[in-house]
Amino acid sequence: MADRNLVLVDAGMVAGFRRPAPSLAQLHQALVHLHRQHPDALVAVVADPSLKWDLGKADEPLFEGDIIAGAVVCAPAGALDGTVGFLTRAAERGIADGHNVVVFTDRALAGVALGRLRNDGGRWLWDLDATRTLDADDPAASAPSGGPRRRRRSR
Repeated sequence: MADRNLVLVDAGMVAGFRRPAPSLAQLHQALVHLHRQHPDALVAVVADPSLKWDLGKADEPLFEGDIIAGAVVCAPAGALDGTVGFLTRAAERGIADGHNVVVFTDRALAGVALGRLRNDGGRWLWDLDATRTLDADDPAASAPSGGPRRRRRSR
């Protein structure tokens, strides 16, 4: 089983990829392309629970249906380091179970292979080979938000 890929997908990143607002239809289309390109890969779609409210009203019940069907797993409330920590621990578990883990997210995760996703004229391309792994020493990998923390200005 060591040669089997486990693909962890950040639902919010894919749903909002190059869009002003996330789209569940875009997420579903991209996942169909992933399954067609890599039919032997195990796929787990992880979402931040707040994605439900970022989606349009019509998508909210469909997103709930995805959760009930087990197509999407939301990071539990109060998860250590939030969705980033949940994704990191899922990747570590997959590696411990002997899988080649590739994560598709716009967040910085230390010690995890990050895949490249692109859309070429409506065709989603999931690259499981040209991955990038951040070192724990990398400043981007230490910030849970995927980058340096910014302070909000107070009034």
